[in-house]
Amino acid sequence: MKANELLNSALKVLGYSDADGNVELTQRIRNSAIVNVNLVYSELWRIFNTDEFKPIRSLGEEIHLTERALSEAFIYGLAMHIARSENDGDQQQYFAHLYNAKRAGLTQYGLVKNVLPHPN
Repeated sequence: MKANELLNSALKVLGYSDADGNVELTQRIRNSAIVNVNLVYSELWRIFNTDEFKPIRSLGEEIHLTERALSEAFIYGLAMHIARSENDGDQQQYFAHLYNAKRAGLTQYGLVKNVLPHPN
């Protein structure tokens, strides 16, 4: 999925669109869009990858995460950062809660061994 598609989805869940669902990017949102996308992208990247994160440079670039990460967490994290930059405290708090819960659900754990100490 491309960054601009995720941005449009985040703006829609925030209600920053008209009655037909068309979003209008204010200059402030446009100026901070790539930074906000990269903030969320880098956080989620580290859950699934150990190699170095490479930030996007334009909104037309693809975000390389799992479909689950994109649909369940990314949009909420992006909405949280946009609301923060727009001084929309209530929405920022709401989407921060959703994002943190969804992000926690994406965390992966390796094999856990059940090891009890015993004397040799």
